[in-house]
Amino acid sequence: MYFLNHKFQVVREANIIIIKDCITDKAIVTFEDKGIDIDKFKQNLYYGQKEDTDHSLESSEINWLIESFPSCFTYCSDDRTKSLFVLIRKYTEFFLPVIISADRLEMYLNYIEEIVKEKKYCEVYLALNDSFPQLTKLLSEIPFVNVTNQEEDDSKKTYDIIITKVRGYEQDKLWVEKSKQILFLNVNQESIEIGPYVFASKFKVPDIEAGTFQSNKPVLQDEEFLIYFFLERILYISYFKLYDKTDQIEFFPSRSRICIDRMSLQGFGELVTMYPTNLED
Repeated sequence: MYFLNHKFQVVREANIIIIKDCITDKAIVTFEDKGIDIDKFKQNLYYGQKEDTDHSLESSEINWLIESFPSCFTYCSDDRTKSLFVLIRKYTEFFLPVIISADRLEMYLNYIEEIVKEKKYCEVYLALNDSFPQLTKLLSEIPFVNVTNQEEDDSKKTYDIIITKVRGYEQDKLWVEKSKQILFLNVNQESIEIGPYVFASKFKVPDIEAGTFQSNKPVLQDEEFLIYFFLERILYISYFKLYDKTDQIEFFPSRSRICIDRMSLQGFGELVTMYPTNLED
């Protein structure tokens, strides 16, 4: 299956279809729209042109583009890479309007190419004590993520990100030996709390009171789906280094936590006191 590389975007102006470079904003190819279904055309370019295509106008034009501009496309055969291409395209289209500058866009798109070509994955360590079985399964299905549970841990291995429940300050601060990025996730009687996301190279692990997170209410499966919605977005922003590249990312929970009321589903951000690592204890 062929995919248009992520640095290219399809636009239509009047009766002209343009494939442009997102970084330079220059057209790579333009041609007259002779009745193309632009939605189907984009769908096939962005999310995969199968080799056994139909004989539609859209498929014919895409086959011509693949033959004429092969460097603009990537061929993927395995399901995980296909899923990764689709997920990245969806997020790129979503974040593109708010990326601050062409330089930062270029950094992001170049990093995408590196991830796809070298088949790199975000190594995530889950220290959740089997409290969220559905969440664990969902995270394992994210195509850029490799999940390791506590029982599978290699004590000498380090990870890109640790997702953990609050255990108490003396135990929590030990996570910096395994990762420089730590995301706290907790559920109490009243609320689901996601964050803070600690960049341990810059900030000390905060002292969060563990006792407040004891809950007698089981976590419902639908609540796990809700938590997953946030975690997938946070993991994407983190792994693809978007947290400093957009002008609308102030709600990324690096200095706060996301609190969701379990009954009403009302949500708000709660600041968490964080101290730079260069301050003496």
